[in-house]
Amino acid sequence: MMKATAMGVIAMLLLLGIGLAYAEAQVGVKAGDWIKCDYVSGGNLPSDTPQWVKVECLSVIGTTATLHVTTHLNSGAERTEIMTWDVASSTGNLTFQALIPANSNAGDTVQIAGYGGLILAGERTGTYAGTSRTVVYASLSQGETQFTYYWDKQTGVVLEITLAQASSSFTYKATSTNIWQASSTPLNLPTLNMPIEMLSIGVSVAAATAIVATAAIYTKHKRS
Repeated sequence: MMKATAMGVIAMLLLLGIGLAYAEAQVGVKAGDWIKCDYVSGGNLPSDTPQWVKVECLSVIGTTATLHVTTHLNSGAERTEIMTWDVASSTGNLTFQALIPANSNAGDTVQIAGYGGLILAGERTGTYAGTSRTVVYASLSQGETQFTYYWDKQTGVVLEITLAQASSSFTYKATSTNIWQASSTPLNLPTLNMPIEMLSIGVSVAAATAIVATAAIYTKHKRS
């Protein structure tokens, strides 16, 4: 009887642990969010290689996101796919890792479609789609190709992918999105370090000079 009770307690603890893991993993994007990654550097692209990829979130139910992925090839051809990914159970039909759990940290293990568990190697900041973002990153190898992924830490969406093979490499980077707004550089105006009285006098002198100059021009034209 005690053995059965102990087994029951262990089973409950395991189920509780699984439940907590599911609760912690969250989707960081919402329906309507999109991001576009363009080819930005590397060698000449073959015709069957993506020139850009756009990922749009169609819906989020629990920990599962449904994504509309558009791939524009260098030949001009396009293909569109509907993909799903559950960030908690790491199940779905993603063909590349467009999304990981939001707020993932360096050292966390994320599940990669078609690959398995991968430990996030580090964290850094970079400029993506016009603003500075904190990203987490990791590398993996498939055949002779090494992939390095960078995901936005806050949302978990992919921001950069580098493919390296032999002596060639290709980098895709997020260039536009509606998830955040591009930062605008403020106009730096010179600071006037003078008392308000001196500033007032300067303005008055300038105004008086302008009036005198205008009057002189008017008088000259009237005489001629």
